[in-house]
Amino acid sequence: MNEKKENRNPFRRVSHISPVKDIIEYSFSRSQSAIAKKQKKRRTREEKIAANEKAKVTVLATEIITRLDNIVTKFPSIDQLHPFYREICDLIGGTNKIKKILGRISGISRQIEKIKVELIEKLDQTNHPVIMAEIRREAGGRFVSLVKKAQGDIKQLIRLVKQLKAVPDFDVSLPTVVVAGAPNVGKSSLVREISTGTPEIGEYPFTTKKIIFGHWDLLYTIAQVVDTPGLLDRPFKERNIIELQSITSIRHISDIIVFMFDLSKETALPQEEQLNLFNDIIEKFPETPFIKVLNKVDLLSPTEIEEAQTSLNQDFNISTLTKEGIPNFTIKLKEALNQVIKTNEKFKSLLQLEIAEEYIHKSDEKMDYDI
Repeated sequence: MNEKKENRNPFRRVSHISPVKDIIEYSFSRSQSAIAKKQKKRRTREEKIAANEKAKVTVLATEIITRLDNIVTKFPSIDQLHPFYREICDLIGGTNKIKKILGRISGISRQIEKIKVELIEKLDQTNHPVIMAEIRREAGGRFVSLVKKAQGDIKQLIRLVKQLKAVPDFDVSLPTVVVAGAPNVGKSSLVREISTGTPEIGEYPFTTKKIIFGHWDLLYTIAQVVDTPGLLDRPFKERNIIELQSITSIRHISDIIVFMFDLSKETALPQEEQLNLFNDIIEKFPETPFIKVLNKVDLLSPTEIEEAQTSLNQDFNISTLTKEGIPNFTIKLKEALNQVIKTNEKFKSLLQLEIAEEYIHKSDEKMDYDI
């Protein structure tokens, strides 16, 4: 179970990041109630005051350091992220920029520790209550000044984590089918048709549209089926750098791409533009198997379907409305997925769970229970 979670969006595991104001307020409230531990040895009034002042300085520093260190240690190691999530992280916040932010926060934590040691030594060198109070106030002032330097970084990190947590919770260890095509060709309908259960709908961080995301039972594992509206539905020459980077990230989870065509009167793009889009995607995903599907055949005449076969050379003719061709398509898609799993090194662990072929489809055989 834990291994499955490790394969999904790592940013979902980032704990709440408190803003600087909350870190300061909480740490001061903890330090104000701090008192030194009782000693068996009898102490003078000055010694008790010194011990309590040291406790306040120590608790204040420890609380701030703990919260700053948690921000750094709870953030996933960028270098160890799966390429899909690493590219999205770079797309949203810039990996080098994030590393610098985490480095600065960690540096402030170390500075506070250094100042704490310095001021504890100063408290050891005096027995005057007024001077001790001044040293404690000095500690508070210097700590706050340092933490406030991280205010901009922490604000930015809170914003970035919120965006990164919104990235769909793909399991990068599972085979994934990406459904592509021009707008309104029936991509979402197909995802809903072949996915088991109710597909999830989530907002992609680099598009204003929604992503449709479902699961498909393959007997010994599960496949993910994804429709990415706004990402793979128009020519690449019309895209900005952010969109192109987001498409690159999708490449890391695409094991099969189902490209859908619509040649009915409802089509949003002419046939030529749909073919250009298909060629664009092939160029961007050179190593990914493609399946070409003509949808909405219920709106086409037999002659139009025959002409489409000549011009598109599609693998399947379907209608997501009438379900025509869907059963045969799903059988062939499942076969293609199984072939990908057997030949792709990244699915090596899944093959260890595969049921031996001689035990499959034997449920109709008569069993002899005689002993």
